[in-house]
Amino acid sequence: MSKNSDVTIALLEKHFDSAFAAPDGIKKLRELISSLAMQGKLVPQDHKDQPASELLKEIEAEKERLIKDGKIKKSKPLLEIKPDEVPYKLPKSWEWVRLGNFGTWKSGTTPSRTNHAYYGGEIPWVKSGEVKQGRIRDTE
Repeated sequence: MSKNSDVTIALLEKHFDSAFAAPDGIKKLRELISSLAMQGKLVPQDHKDQPASELLKEIEAEKERLIKDGKIKKSKPLLEIKPDEVPYKLPKSWEWVRLGNFGTWKSGTTPSRTNHAYYGGEIPWVKSGEVKQGRIRDTE
């Protein structure tokens, strides 16, 4: 783990009780934990893990297979991510990608998240209102 991660963990441990008891403390702790996870700072990174680039190749190959089988349509090419769009540095094996690089995104009404018959609890649903400027900021 990096020195920054050690410092972050030490600060969390030191101030956890007061942060937990503060107004909106639980919400702020959730936001902090989510932010640390997205930045790869919540747990140590394992250099033996498959890099994101390999997983993205597998996803692209599967998308090509589905296109060939007529199950999905070929999507429009997406713009590359520009340096000014990157809010923070990621761990070495991670990559910034657009949502359309690894999923299918459609608008409409979101099925009730409490009715597992719709998706078996395995498909993550994101409401269109939870996507701001092309980014998911907060979602259940």
